[in-house]
Amino acid sequence: MALRPLLQRLLATAALGGLGLLSAATAQATVVERIVATVGERAILLSDLRRRAEPFMLQVQQSVPVGAQRNAAISQVYKAVLQKIVDEELMEKAAAQAKVTITPVEIDEALKRVAQQNKLTVEQVLAEASQAGMPESKYREELRRQLLEAKLLNVRLQGRVRITDEDLKAAYSKLEAEERGQLGVRLSWIVVHGAGRSAAEARKLIDAAAARLPREDFASVARSASEDSTSRANGGAMNKVQPNVLPVELQRNAQALAVGQVSQPFRVGADFVILKVLERAPSNLPDFESAKRELGERVYMDKMAQARRAWLDNLRRQQHVDVR
Repeated sequence: MALRPLLQRLLATAALGGLGLLSAATAQATVVERIVATVGERAILLSDLRRRAEPFMLQVQQSVPVGAQRNAAISQVYKAVLQKIVDEELMEKAAAQAKVTITPVEIDEALKRVAQQNKLTVEQVLAEASQAGMPESKYREELRRQLLEAKLLNVRLQGRVRITDEDLKAAYSKLEAEERGQLGVRLSWIVVHGAGRSAAEARKLIDAAAARLPREDFASVARSASEDSTSRANGGAMNKVQPNVLPVELQRNAQALAVGQVSQPFRVGADFVILKVLERAPSNLPDFESAKRELGERVYMDKMAQARRAWLDNLRRQQHVDVR
């Protein structure tokens, strides 16, 4: 429940489905009260939505230029906040059924934890929240909602989320691929041009080159089989580049390869290519064993988010929810 990223986190976690509710002009005009959504018998009013969106509107006004960009940001804020209000109403109903409550003491303890996490006093936390458009009463109410959600998820979902070694390895592989997209890389390739011949003929030639690789050096095959005149004499070797300057197909295949690995033939436009990674800038990732604990936390949070969304969707099916 860290204070500083609180507003961004609320927007990031809220689903952005639904209709655009207000333009910038509408937001500044006099508003006639109306219902924007119903959850069961509970009506969510436009005034409720505007009140809850105030801190986010303050951020938009301070950071987004006037015009189409601000209008889009305002629309996104209202969609996100309305979705959040609907989710909260579903949780409140579920909490009432499960007899789950949050006491003022629990809110006080949560506020102290926020202060400790941010190396601030409670008074400083409340002052910063107020500057962000969330006075003490609103901030305490937001803490209550977060605590209630945490309790409910603990009751309903605890024990359902399992983390396996396969999950951790998949998460680590994803991190490796993401990092490889940022690290300079030197590649070697074998190219068969598609221009002037059928795709079947080009495919046959690249497959013939691939069949030689298990028993011949990559550079030797490139010198004799590659049709790229700029790299053929160098055994297919190219200069070191940043992955983001490569065509999408080359970038994707390069990221999937470790240093020394060779790809299967793949298509780049009309041409066919076999790729080898000669070298890559050093990784800053810890090894898998050292990263296991952090990976476990990340995978757990991802799975909990998926389970949370599925649980809320199930609550929606049990209630009459109408977003207007």
